[in-house]
Amino acid sequence: MNDRIDIFRDEIGVPHARARNVHDAFFAQGYIHAQDRLWQMDSDRRRASGRLAEVLGPRALRMDIFCRRMGLESTSRVDYHAYDKATREVLDAYAAGVNRYLETTDELPVEFAICGVEPAPWEAWQCGAVMKVRHVLMGNYDRKLWRKQLFDTLGADGAVAFGSVDGREDTLIIPVGGVRRWNADPSALATAGTPDGSNNWAVHGSRTLSGMPLVAGDPHRTLEVPNVYYQNHIACPEFDAIGISMPGVPGMFHFGHNEHVAWCVTHAMADNQDLFVERFTPDGRYEFRGQTREGEHRVERVDVRDGSPVDVDITVTHHGPVIFGDPKSGSAITLRWTGTDHPNTTLRSLLPMLCATSVDELEEAMRSWIDPCNNLVSADRSGAISYLHRGRVPLRNRANGWMPVPGWTGEHEWNGDVPFEELPRLRNPDAGYIVTANNAVRQGEDPYLGMDYAPRYRAERVLERLRPLKRASSKDMASIHADRVSLASARFRDAVRRVIDWDGAMDPDSAGAAVYAVLREQLAIELCEGDLLRQVVENPYVEDPLPTPAQTRVRVALPRLIDTDDRRLIEGRSWSEAIDDAMPNALAWLKATLGDNERLWRWDHIHTTRLAHPVARAYPEHAKALNPPAVGCGGDADTVNCASWESGLGIYHGSVARYVFDLGDWERSGWVIPLGTSGDPRSPHFSDQATKWSRVELFPMTYSWERIEAGAESRQTLEPSR
Repeated sequence: MNDRIDIFRDEIGVPHARARNVHDAFFAQGYIHAQDRLWQMDSDRRRASGRLAEVLGPRALRMDIFCRRMGLESTSRVDYHAYDKATREVLDAYAAGVNRYLETTDELPVEFAICGVEPAPWEAWQCGAVMKVRHVLMGNYDRKLWRKQLFDTLGADGAVAFGSVDGREDTLIIPVGGVRRWNADPSALATAGTPDGSNNWAVHGSRTLSGMPLVAGDPHRTLEVPNVYYQNHIACPEFDAIGISMPGVPGMFHFGHNEHVAWCVTHAMADNQDLFVERFTPDGRYEFRGQTREGEHRVERVDVRDGSPVDVDITVTHHGPVIFGDPKSGSAITLRWTGTDHPNTTLRSLLPMLCATSVDELEEAMRSWIDPCNNLVSADRSGAISYLHRGRVPLRNRANGWMPVPGWTGEHEWNGDVPFEELPRLRNPDAGYIVTANNAVRQGEDPYLGMDYAPRYRAERVLERLRPLKRASSKDMASIHADRVSLASARFRDAVRRVIDWDGAMDPDSAGAAVYAVLREQLAIELCEGDLLRQVVENPYVEDPLPTPAQTRVRVALPRLIDTDDRRLIEGRSWSEAIDDAMPNALAWLKATLGDNERLWRWDHIHTTRLAHPVARAYPEHAKALNPPAVGCGGDADTVNCASWESGLGIYHGSVARYVFDLGDWERSGWVIPLGTSGDPRSPHFSDQATKWSRVELFPMTYSWERIEAGAESRQTLEPSR
């Protein structure tokens, strides 16, 4: 191999970069990330530093304030200096590649001209800041805040009326398909859910056509323009890895494979964010164990485009920064998160992951991983399939898991972490497969990992699809991505069938699916307008940068409330009566939206993507040029083909990638993302994957360099910097 870096792009614009050493491989990755996603990268580092309102105006202010208080920039600078030499070299090489693009490009992305700004050089520490800002809101503080809101607004009795975990059943990861039934606990408020939706699974070679493992899945996040993830392939003598990365961060830390190992994750729903109620004295000190302590105080100014600057008072205790409330009032709530609590060593895992030759080596690389906590599923060419709960989970009082806890007593302190050796693991189970879908991890609670798990429906459907497979293929895996059977809909099916015949599948052309979805939404609306929940709806925490609407939480919780026959929200009615009472409004909405002929009520006519570029929101005159076309989809929050909403029925949260890794033949692997590789609205690869994504189909994931070169749409060479 010569000194140059060769970059080949395939038919959908995915870059395949081949370099002569590790430095040049990450240099190439920084270059191609910037080449396709520079505006997105610049936005993310601005957001992490609390400087996005400078270019997007007041709509970005709440997140800017949150990130300033969390100290994402300052802690990321500290992290960089705490990394080992090899990790710093990876980040430095990546930053050099980004900056090579900045130095040589003739044309910046259109968003810079619209906003009237230019990108600054990339700094290596900013990779960690992007990683943090992309995951800080994926923690569980919002669920604790919601439960506090219920208590504060409704009192203990009213809050319990929202339901308890008594009788709730969860499908487990360990043992495969096991069931955990929660016992009565008067303090255990049911999780008022949010629409989480990632799935992944691995099938052992004893159950596949090739005799080698298959790994598949799909992560779910908020749908964005451009997509949060990016398909790419980087190779050098030390590794040859293809997968899905995050622009601004080197490596392929969530999804990918090299010559030997394939890996993927779902959100483990671990409890790694605590809220503490702090007592403050008039002179600004805070109480702890009968004494007062001096906290950290500073004021930072946030500039706002088309608005006045905002001065942000920042107070930090040993638990973390004040996020909610004002210390001057005598009390406020701090947030403690593993991602910022100590120097964050997560990025030390990036290079060892890519170089792993077995699931053992891959999992050992996770020893330094802190956040996010994930269900890591992997397989290797020796035939092993494996599961590891990766990430740092603090050891502390389990009461911390429910709501904000007193910070002044000292009874809720963190006492180290769950040891790496004690994190849940599973290797080559007798079932012949491993399944995770944000579901509960295991039967026991020692050590405590979390409680805010997703409902069991998606995990149960994947298990149902895998059980009969004896000679599974990559096509079988892709078909599971498209599974739209809704187990949660059973509680509503009789009511729907009185209107139109329906089999319980959220298919794109289904009228029954449309009736069910609108009916469930209308019931949630009615409950939120009732006497019990109206106060909660009207009194949100204004500091929360991305609040989940109460209506969404109620809609997600409905099947569980019906299953446990908790009637306190429906004021004496039966659930059948409550559902029937909501039906007239649902039908009126459907007729007003889709017409009087119920046979034409297609689910995908109302369940569509409504993607808006962040710059288009700030500069609506550019919306036509920046926003991609909408596509209709099947599925909902409870199906494997998961696509959920927060207001209306447009898709807000869905699959941000799908993949199948075939260890019997890497060329039988496939993938797709919602839009395209490029972040440039003028590029043919801006949204060229959207149609296949909406149909739940995959593009080939070409790995062979012979095939890559033969089928390349374009070729580019780079001379690496030293």
